[in-house]
Amino acid sequence: MNLFDIVKRNDRCVEVLNGAVEPFRYDKPRWYCGIVLQPGARLKLKRADEFVVMETFPRDLGWSLVASQSVPSSIEIVVRSSDGRQSASVATVDPNGSILLTWPSWIGYVDGYDLEITNSSNKSVELKSGPVFDPRAAARGYLQGTGVEVGPGSNPFVKPGSNVDVRYLEALPIDEWLRNYGKHIEVTPERQELWSRYIIGDAQRIESCVAGSLDFIFSNHVFEHLMNPLGVLENWSSKLKPTGVVVGVVPDLRYCFDLRQPASTPTDWLSEYESGTWSLTPEKYDKWCHYTAPYNTPEDLAARNYSIHAHYYTPSGFRQLARIAIERGLFSHFFLSTSPNNKDFGWVLWRDPKAGSN
Repeated sequence: MNLFDIVKRNDRCVEVLNGAVEPFRYDKPRWYCGIVLQPGARLKLKRADEFVVMETFPRDLGWSLVASQSVPSSIEIVVRSSDGRQSASVATVDPNGSILLTWPSWIGYVDGYDLEITNSSNKSVELKSGPVFDPRAAARGYLQGTGVEVGPGSNPFVKPGSNVDVRYLEALPIDEWLRNYGKHIEVTPERQELWSRYIIGDAQRIESCVAGSLDFIFSNHVFEHLMNPLGVLENWSSKLKPTGVVVGVVPDLRYCFDLRQPASTPTDWLSEYESGTWSLTPEKYDKWCHYTAPYNTPEDLAARNYSIHAHYYTPSGFRQLARIAIERGLFSHFFLSTSPNNKDFGWVLWRDPKAGSN
């Protein structure tokens, strides 16, 4: 469970019962993130049973104490039924500081439960919930030649260079995009230099690029917004050279604000492909509001043409999608770039990396 992300965005499950709880993130040389519980702090995660990652009652959530602070008695984790009738202390700390949970026998019979995390020591405690990991960094090596970055907004990831000729595909001209979505974004000279590289088009089809012309297509937190992912991959594959690649980064539903969403399935993808469904349906808005944003209504979001997630992925789920695409001859193989408790993961789909070899 990604405690860093849950606390940082103040997810609706978060309730600080006592003291202070804050997210922290260390880049090099430590490379990990989590939360700090001040002395006496107590954090409740309400209805933790709704989280997808909790469906199998995992013993290891990827949490650990910083080595210098690994005092077993300093952290207590209690699972409490939502009606308050049942409770049990479930955490043990091993010699390496890893926190392991032992679930009570009644856990499968109650109608929901909360987790309460307490720092009972007289000093602050850092509770790590995962390493710092950026799947975009791992993608750079694949982004060479002529390519398109889909949906970068005003801040593209792929920059032009001696070996990179990139165009940026958006649905709106950049000045209109900024008026609608980027009112608080600073327009720097560096960003303005890239505006001439923007092209207008449909992310699902990339009509402005001719077939077989691209070395790469890159999308960063865009693919999950697109209906008919098999149809999208079919269209994108057709735009690639024989040795081309599609590279993407998508949220891992278990560790981001979609942590309650059921994962998309092959049935979903095949149904949309076979019916030719390219636009968001009322059912998609209903699902988004039910699991992710209950403070909104489907009617309001649809009226505003609000961009929601059309599909929800985990690495294992995306592996299924990639295999279907490979079975259909769209690509030859794939690669996933993942890390525990990280809010997103990366993926690469190759058309045929051997096509250019002798």
